[in-house]
Amino acid sequence: MDIEIPHNLGASEAKRRIDAGLPKLEQHIPGGGTVDATWTSETMLDMTITAMGQNVPVHLVVEEALVRGTVSVPMMLKMMSGPISDFMKSSAQKMLDKPT
Repeated sequence: MDIEIPHNLGASEAKRRIDAGLPKLEQHIPGGGTVDATWTSETMLDMTITAMGQNVPVHLVVEEALVRGTVSVPMMLKMMSGPISDFMKSSAQKMLDKPT
């Protein structure tokens, strides 16, 4: 499932805010979970969010005015794909909105 989060920060500031917010992300996973995140380039972030015994791969690309992402929801969590997508969008938006 694809997500897009518009911003007006520029790519480097958006990346900085996302990076600063990543350590807090685990605290907001419903039911608890873990986040493993790696910047694979200056603008690409690969994450694996583990929740309810399932891995949810996330790929984000930070652009000048938009963060584009792909969330790969496993079959066992398909029924929750809407809430998972909403969680990812709202989490990314909060990271972008908060200056740190």
